[in-house]
Amino acid sequence: MLIDNFYFKPTIFLKEYLILDLIEKNPHITQREISKSIGSSVSMVNFYIDEFENKGLINKNYLSTKTVEYIITNKGLERRKVLNMGYLNATQVLYNSAKLNIEQFLKQVEEKGFLNVLFYGAGEVCEIMLNTIKSSRNININVVAIIDDDVEKIGNKLVDTPIVSIDDLYKIKHEGILISSFTNNEIIYKKLINRKYPNNNILQFFTLLN
Repeated sequence: MLIDNFYFKPTIFLKEYLILDLIEKNPHITQREISKSIGSSVSMVNFYIDEFENKGLINKNYLSTKTVEYIITNKGLERRKVLNMGYLNATQVLYNSAKLNIEQFLKQVEEKGFLNVLFYGAGEVCEIMLNTIKSSRNININVVAIIDDDVEKIGNKLVDTPIVSIDDLYKIKHEGILISSFTNNEIIYKKLINRKYPNNNILQFFTLLN
């Protein structure tokens, strides 16, 4: 669910959207299941649902004393669409800002003469950067391969880029290594230094803590 992403504050509007979306997808969903999905107490979910019913967004159909079917009304469907558009607009603004920040960094890398690079760390950060390069018309960096220490990833591809072992470090022609990991940033940096890799050719998006 969207609420699992801790970057987005669970506002009343977001919870309203999520509840309506959950009910539309599953009219037989329980309040406890909704509670778990949106990160609110069962009592708060009950409060929201009563409010939605009073506003004409949903109707309740009691199948038994304990079983309730929630039916989203046309008004509820329209409200969900409005909330969904607001959510998409907010996330698009955030995405554009983050993408611009990455593009500016990669452009600086390119201007320093690093056109053929290795990435180190085949995780989410790496995937975001690869997709940014792929979708941008302004960046001419070629990521020849991705180094990763996870043996299960080696031999696979991420965004059409091969994942290789650190043992291939000096076998691949490149001009620099960009550390594409936040959590392992410092560990990767020390590994490269220990392998006598030139410090001036190590590119970092995240600053070392120590």
